[in-house]
Amino acid sequence: MGEYGLSQGGWSVPGIRVAAAHRRRCLRSIWISDLHLGTRRCRAADLLEFLRQHQADNLYLVGDIVDGWVTGPAWHWSRAQGDVVRTITSWHRQGVRVVFLPGNHDEVSIDVAHALLGPLPVATELIHRTAEGRRMLVIHGHQFDGSLNPNRWMSIMGAQAYHQALRIDRWYSEEAIRACERPASPASYFKRRLSKAVRYLTDFGDRSVVRTARLHKADGVICGHTHYPEHRAIGSISYINEGDWVKSCTALVEEHDGTLRLLRRDGASGGWIESDHGAERAAS
Repeated sequence: MGEYGLSQGGWSVPGIRVAAAHRRRCLRSIWISDLHLGTRRCRAADLLEFLRQHQADNLYLVGDIVDGWVTGPAWHWSRAQGDVVRTITSWHRQGVRVVFLPGNHDEVSIDVAHALLGPLPVATELIHRTAEGRRMLVIHGHQFDGSLNPNRWMSIMGAQAYHQALRIDRWYSEEAIRACERPASPASYFKRRLSKAVRYLTDFGDRSVVRTARLHKADGVICGHTHYPEHRAIGSISYINEGDWVKSCTALVEEHDGTLRLLRRDGASGGWIESDHGAERAAS
């Protein structure tokens, strides 16, 4: 891996201040997905802080990096989003292997992604072999969607339906959750029921995951798409979803011994610790 230009105060990326070198966690691989750059939902500042505190030999951008479903006045670009792009391109220039795996939101904006990120290697799917030899299929995950999944409806119905879905999502994420913070709120029951309905509509079935993993002779699947971080076993297949940078702000990392961990921000220290979803569990 290339050097990062270490100095007394840390390492530098043009235009931004990066954490001191002693705070950076050295990893073999990092997976991030569902950034949705170009939208107000993108938690770019949190992602930037994560990238400042870590380095890796491999960085996988696992889909929905630039949101091509957002157009016109709804398009939003912040300074933090620009800093994220500059950081990723700097990693690539310094010798990190950066691979872009387009998602369903990237399909109409892949040229924009290329313009922002430069000439990165692009793959629909790939096999990553961990340090301990496990074969992990890396794929965005929209390929697992069933015919009833609303992601398919959005791709057919277009931007208007998507913007309406975003308004519903903002209402659900902000209004319902704030209401549920009040003790014994009637919204609590509604929030739980709605959460289950949203998960039902956006998740894909385990059977499709297992079938695809076996087709590729893989020991596991690493994906995004659902915006729900998870690490569990489906029979003999390890299923890992690295979450998103819209709500969960989680990433999957590989230690140099091959251990895979889901990381989230620790509110107390400001650092990054293993997520509650990070320990592998058996499928229920």
